[in-house]
Amino acid sequence: MAGGEKRKRQIDKFFYQALTKFSLEEQNRQYFVFRAILLLVAAVLISGNWYFIDRRQNYTVGYPADKTYFALTSARYEDKAATLELRQKAASRIIDVMVQDEKIAAEVSRRLDSVKNGSYASLFNAPLMDLFNSLSDGSRRRITEVVEKIGSRVRDEAADREGQTSLIWKYLRDSALTQSERNVAFQMLDVVLNPSLQSDAEMTSRLREDVSDQIPAVIREVRPGSVLVQKGQLVTPSIAKLLQSQGYPDARFPFKHLIFVLLIIAAWSFWPVWIESGFKDKLSYNEWMYIAAVLSVSWTLELVFARLGGGYSMAVLAITGWLCLTLPVSLSYHVIVGGGVISVMIAFGTDPGIIALGCVVASFAAGIGRVFFLESPNNRVSIWKDLFILGLCLGVVSVCLHWGLGIYFDYKLPISCVLYSAVWATIILALLPLWENLFDVLSQLRLLELSHPSQPLIKRIQIEAPGTYHHTLMVGTLAEAAADQLHMNGLLVRAGAYYHDIGKLKNPRFFVENQLQGENIHDKISPVLSGRILISHVRDGLEIAEEQKLPKALRRFIAEHHGTTVQKYFYEKAKALGENVTEDQFRYPGPRPRSRETALVMLADSVEAAVKARNKPFDDLKELQALVHKVIYSKIDANQLKDVDFTMREMSVIENCFVEILRSSYHSREVKDIAELTGEKK
Repeated sequence: MAGGEKRKRQIDKFFYQALTKFSLEEQNRQYFVFRAILLLVAAVLISGNWYFIDRRQNYTVGYPADKTYFALTSARYEDKAATLELRQKAASRIIDVMVQDEKIAAEVSRRLDSVKNGSYASLFNAPLMDLFNSLSDGSRRRITEVVEKIGSRVRDEAADREGQTSLIWKYLRDSALTQSERNVAFQMLDVVLNPSLQSDAEMTSRLREDVSDQIPAVIREVRPGSVLVQKGQLVTPSIAKLLQSQGYPDARFPFKHLIFVLLIIAAWSFWPVWIESGFKDKLSYNEWMYIAAVLSVSWTLELVFARLGGGYSMAVLAITGWLCLTLPVSLSYHVIVGGGVISVMIAFGTDPGIIALGCVVASFAAGIGRVFFLESPNNRVSIWKDLFILGLCLGVVSVCLHWGLGIYFDYKLPISCVLYSAVWATIILALLPLWENLFDVLSQLRLLELSHPSQPLIKRIQIEAPGTYHHTLMVGTLAEAAADQLHMNGLLVRAGAYYHDIGKLKNPRFFVENQLQGENIHDKISPVLSGRILISHVRDGLEIAEEQKLPKALRRFIAEHHGTTVQKYFYEKAKALGENVTEDQFRYPGPRPRSRETALVMLADSVEAAVKARNKPFDDLKELQALVHKVIYSKIDANQLKDVDFTMREMSVIENCFVEILRSSYHSREVKDIAELTGEKK
């Protein structure tokens, strides 16, 4: 019962979130814009493709085909035209069913009696009677006897007109009549027996239907690559149905295709309801527009390449590369899968086999892409290589699917896979800076560039605040090492560490790491002012970041690296001097860290500062471990990690990483005396 209630609450929450997305509140407008862009792009692509290409190149029932169509998959189908033709031929061979009518049978008996009685002048026409009367009495008597005898037998034995004729001639040949007598007898019998049979239309129709139904349907089998329609061949309704089953569209406007794709996009675009809702930091408007732009460009290129490349493309590689390099892994996976499948439907139609193929390839690309780009590449060449290898993997999957599913396959497919892998890898790298500048997204390459010592802000820190520069280097080393152990974005963490203290450039001498030996400006000013100056470096850093147009992701490190902690030293100093102060006067503005990356930099910053503040080496490892543990858990006790989902195991990993690096940097350097080493006495 408890499980049922929990499930009900989850369902209610989902629908509440879904309905919330329909509201036109400020934070939801970006979703509507995002969906509207995708729907519009899909509609334009499908409509434009039909107007400029399909309308002119695709087949029309009743007209010759403009090109040769090949089978894409193995199929068996009934050739209804051939089946109908065979059944019509079989039915046409069935002659009319002749039946005896009782009244007509009585008339035949009367005529036979008339012949027997010699009153037959009225039965036969004048020419026949003249011929009969010209014969001798003996011939007339013999003919009359034979007509009477054979007429009775044929009447009872023959089933149809043809059978009557055969029996008459058979019995006449066996008679003793001469040939001329036989001819006269045959004509007389034909007149006497002719009315005895008539056609039964109902029975004939039933018989023909039975015969027609017994003819089996004509089953055709096509294999991938076999010709369905030759160029110039008339496209019949049956051929058109076959082409449709192979996924070939006709020249009519694809209303079903358009409506189906738009409905799929409308349904799929609700993924933020269950994906983004799990993020502490929601996607910005720029990020939503970036995803829409990537999908729009990829769909367009998919359609273009599919037309130029003979029905094969790898646009899912573009979606995978751009999104895996710029978005969180959990988010990019869902966008890649859905966007990849929709791109296939836009370019190749909504045939179930095509959709299944797109689902497999898109899922594989998303999964393998996560593996390839889990580790941060260090240069453009390595990224191009990873993209190229990923493209080759997709090519292998496509080849295997074509072979396993019986889809049309030729030698061009492996060559196309290699070619498209190289082309797409180049396109991805070429357009990546454009995405970065237009939508303020961070790729691995941009993070590498921002982390380089030649960057203007980093050079300023080196010159104007050398102590801060060494501090940031150490913080970056600590945070990146822990990030690598936790499979986080180490490049982002390192870049964030390098820029988190850029606000100190405004007043570098007010920070202890930049002060000369024995000089401390804070000894000459009040603790309140000292606290304000130190706290202001967060605001100053954000101002510098905005001036230098640093990415939004790096600004978060500046704003969150102190969270809402209190400047304890100057607060306690002010209280000791008897000043009436509160903790809020010495509290950083925050916010608290809202991502694992910014939280990691906060911990590394605090630990490095605490270790350096000792100003002496550690006597043993346990002393260092105790200090690191104390600093880390002080942040936990102060609720600074409340919005971050670090587990206890991960906290242990972070702590161990910090200790391992710090023990090599802050160890004691005891050097034995040379005399002691040689055993000589002083």
